Amino acid sequence: MKFTTAAVSLALVLAGTAHGHSHIQHRRHNGPSQIFTPSSTPASTPTADTPAPTATTSSSTPSSTSASSLTGGSKRGLAFNDVGAAQKFQGKKPSWGYDWASTDSGNLPDGITYIPMLWGGDPDKTGSWLDDANAAISNGAKFVLAMNEPDLGAQSNMDPASAASTWKQFVEPLKGKAALCSPAVTNGGAPMGTAWLDQFLAECDSCTVDCIALHIYDSATNIDYYKNYLQAAIDKYKKPVVVSEFGATGSTSDVTNFLTEMLDWLDGNDGIAAYAFFADLPGAQFLVNPDFSLTSIGQLYADH
Repeated sequence: MKFTTAAVSLALVLAGTAHGHSHIQHRRHNGPSQIFTPSSTPASTPTADTPAPTATTSSSTPSSTSASSLTGGSKRGLAFNDVGAAQKFQGKKPSWGYDWASTDSGNLPDGITYIPMLWGGDPDKTGSWLDDANAAISNGAKFVLAMNEPDLGAQSNMDPASAASTWKQFVEPLKGKAALCSPAVTNGGAPMGTAWLDQFLAECDSCTVDCIALHIYDSATNIDYYKNYLQAAIDKYKKPVVVSEFGATGSTSDVTNFLTEMLDWLDGNDGIAAYAFFADLPGAQFLVNPDFSLTSIGQLYADH
């Protein structure tokens, strides 16, 4: 297993005291988040009037940033650890899913396409990556994800130059086969977050980066921060944005209200190409129960 449910639940409760614009760090070891803790460094908002470093866009990438251009279906996706947690979403809103790996652990339901991720640059991640990614693309994946939170020491932990080198060797060969999404950075303040991403794009200025992958966490009552942060990234990078992780702390009622409003905003924003709530994991404030039946939040995510 890639996480401990008890650790996630306890840490979410502890992090529920965070408020304002404090960044809630989430740490993951080759898989989903295990610990959420408030950070003393405020999350940075991408600055639209500062041009982002340039990178090329694949000619195969649709010019539209609509949902169907990148996912082939709805924008909504599943971030799962066990493929069993995805089964109750068959015929529901989610159209894609990923498990922080390059291959899934079983068969996803019909209508949900598996998206591969190159989690990091270590040989155990890169060894079969191209074979796995090409197989996923053959099975319908329209985009790929690369490098999970390289700006965070507890995650793939890569400096921008090393990440650019890894990209050129293992991600760039997929150019023209699928949309290539940038490393997925946290919403931490500089030198993390979009500051790290800007350095990566400068190091990888000849790379093909078709979409921008972002993670964002904060209090469920701070919904304007989420909208402002993501909109600023859309305006700055001028590429489709894939929010491959977003989550919030607070009571179940707070998270329900947050998710209801955010789903409408994400679905209605043409700059958002795909998104996945954190997470399709067992827990009262996640999407499934221990028996993989849907929680009330999972039911909302499935149907809203």
